Amino acid sequence: MILEVKTAARTLARKAGLIPALHRFRMLWHTSDYEDKFSAALLAAVRPSDTVWDIGANVGYYTEELSRRASHVVAFEPVLDNFLQIEARGLGNVTCRKMALGDRKDEVRISKAGTTSSLVGGAVGDDLEYEVVMVMPGDALVDLPRPDVVKIDVEGFELEVTQGLNATLKSVRAVYMEVHFSVLASRGLQQQPALIVRELKGLGFSKVNWIDASHIEALR
Repeated sequence: MILEVKTAARTLARKAGLIPALHRFRMLWHTSDYEDKFSAALLAAVRPSDTVWDIGANVGYYTEELSRRASHVVAFEPVLDNFLQIEARGLGNVTCRKMALGDRKDEVRISKAGTTSSLVGGAVGDDLEYEVVMVMPGDALVDLPRPDVVKIDVEGFELEVTQGLNATLKSVRAVYMEVHFSVLASRGLQQQPALIVRELKGLGFSKVNWIDASHIEALR
């Protein structure tokens, strides 16, 4: 119940535009970047024998960091330029898949803006630069090794990815996810962070916590 209250409070704070001010207040006594705590928790959770799925790998920063700690990493990145940058890293224990994950098989537009990309922008027909990409549910990728740890950063598509991974996540030890509140709000899905928390709990994760204002850690 406490977690649900915290999730609702985060949603309300973002809707009221309070997050930038709260972040500045926090930085009065914290000098590190807000994602440092998430990064440290994710990397500390990985064991040498693990397979890690990096969903929304972007240019491969976390992919490379994870590859130094895990036995195998599968990096999912739908944008061609980003995908090629991951491949160019030449990481021997990394499998790259040029696709997005979701809750059904589809081909959709993915919008690109600077270093970020989102299935959400492309789906609503805006005027941003875009690519057409393949979307697959993670549970359907039976040719890949099953993950022990999953990292998800998919710019507002978090619930769809989770629902397409239901069977896989039942045997995963840890999930680390960035929840993009503002993107979800732009879709009219302000309640989705609470649904994501509920979904993870329903999959048997006994410890689901907000590491910071935007990142979830789910552990068994």
